[in-house]
This record gives sequence, C-alpha cells and structure tokens, in this order.
Amino acid sequence: MNDDVARFDARAAAWDANPFRRKLTRDIATAMDAAGLFREPVAEALDFGCGTGLLTLELARRCDRVTGLDTSPGMLAELDAKIEAAGLENVTTLLVDLEAGEPLPGRYELAASAMAFHHVAGPEAVLRRLFAGLAGGGRLALADLDSEGGLFHDDNAGVHHFGFDRFDLADMLAGIGFTGIDARTAATLEKPGKDGTVRPFTVFLMTARRP
Repeated sequence: MNDDVARFDARAAAWDANPFRRKLTRDIATAMDAAGLFREPVAEALDFGCGTGLLTLELARRCDRVTGLDTSPGMLAELDAKIEAAGLENVTTLLVDLEAGEPLPGRYELAASAMAFHHVAGPEAVLRRLFAGLAGGGRLALADLDSEGGLFHDDNAGVHHFGFDRFDLADMLAGIGFTGIDARTAATLEKPGKDGTVRPFTVFLMTARRP
C-alpha cells in the first residue's frame, strides 16, 4: 500500500464530518445540472476518485447507474456501508488504480470527478484512460481547484498539484481528443489556509465530450 492510499484510508471514517465537503459537493452537483449534463438520460456514470461517495450519491439521483472508483479500500468501505444502509441498487464500487495502468472496465456516458485530480501525480495518463472508457458522445465533468499556490490544504502531503490553470487543463483535454471543452466556476470557498489567513478559493467545473 502506498503512502497516499494509507493516508486516505486513515481519514475515511471521519471524512464526511467536515461540512464544507458536503456543501462543496452539492455546489458541484448543481453546477453539473446547470451545464446540462443530465438533460438526456445517463445510463452509466463513473465517479473517479469517489472517496466516501459524496458525489457518487448525488449522481445516483440523476443517473440510472453509477460506479464509484477509488484506490482507497477504506474510502470505498465507507461508501459500501452507505449503499447497504440506503438499499441502493444502482450504485456499485470499484477498486482500481488508473494511474498505475489498471484497466477501466465498462463503458460510460459520463465520467465525473470532484476534488480528486490534484491528488493524481500524472493526470494526463488518467484522463486518457477515462477518455478510452467513455462511449462515443460521452461527457467528462471534472471539478477541482483553480491554481492556489499550495495554500488550500493544511497539510500538502499527497497533494501533487496546487490546483490547475484552466487553460492548461483545457489544452491537455484537447490534446487527448476531447471536444466541446468548457469551464465555469462551480463554487467559491472561504477558508483559512495553512498560514491561518482566510482566503477565497475557487473550484471550477470543466466539461468536455468524447466525439
């Protein structure tokens, strides 16, 4: 088990106790609604880096079936417990490391991710695998931090990117083959950084399509 996985396993049980995470997830889901991602039925959706499933469960209310994918067994155990407690029949979990080259089974009409990519050392490789796993016309919805200079997290262990420049990320998606790339601000968070100063941090939602 690598250090990043162990770190998230250790945090899993208390992850949902942070109210800002729940609010941020609702804001991202609302931005996805506004972007028109659910105007047509979504039969199969994927939540990459799903953690305890905060976005997964939002997607479950909007899509026919959802798979929550993560590299942390501890995080997936928390989501599995939620699925069982709620009796959800349209949500499954998947322990897969796309960055390590493990295959993504199935085809999806939507691949979503919320606040996961700044923890991915090699985002382009993962985005290429998500592209390959999308059906023709399938959509990508990636929510993450705008460039923030390393001030957002109290502890930057396991943080591989201090947010993303929207133009650079859009260029990366275009180079992979995505089209119809668009970005909007999904949320603005007021929180103290690791130096104690309260600052606004913005979270974007970038959408794209596999032709």
